Amino acid sequence: MSAVAIKTVIPAGTWALDPVHTTIGFQVTDTSDLFSTIVGRFTGYEGRIEGGEEPSFAGTIRVASISTDNDQRDAHLRSPDFLDAEKHPEIRFRSTAVEPTGEDAFRVRGELTIKDTPFEIELDGRLRGVGTGKAGDERLVVEANGAFDWGTTTVQLTAAVSATREA
Repeated sequence: MSAVAIKTVIPAGTWALDPVHTTIGFQVTDTSDLFSTIVGRFTGYEGRIEGGEEPSFAGTIRVASISTDNDQRDAHLRSPDFLDAEKHPEIRFRSTAVEPTGEDAFRVRGELTIKDTPFEIELDGRLRGVGTGKAGDERLVVEANGAFDWGTTTVQLTAAVSATREA
């Protein structure tokens, strides 16, 4: 598809992630431990979407904001055994390519950095809408999901992002 098709997927401009109306979730399946699965989310993050002819996505997640609705497990996930929130307080993402795959659909290739280790990831995305919010601000809503392997663990990521156009 042409660059013109990309414009229709992510409208031109800079869009700032709205943390109040965004959800960043995960599901982790560990095949070394009797195939256990953990579902959770992060509550602290920020990010930007650049739209137009060369769209891009970038963001950071605060590791300390992890929540699986179990305080003991969350503390263990923040520990040096797993994410080591004290030494590595952020998970970072930056796109390396964004390609349209349909009228409102796209694929994001990018690098997710956890504990200073980059992981390549592909996310399938969809523009869910663009319009004016209740406060009169211009908004867009994007959903994306993908997965990557981390040792014996498969991590599935989901993002339901609401973003506002920056002036």
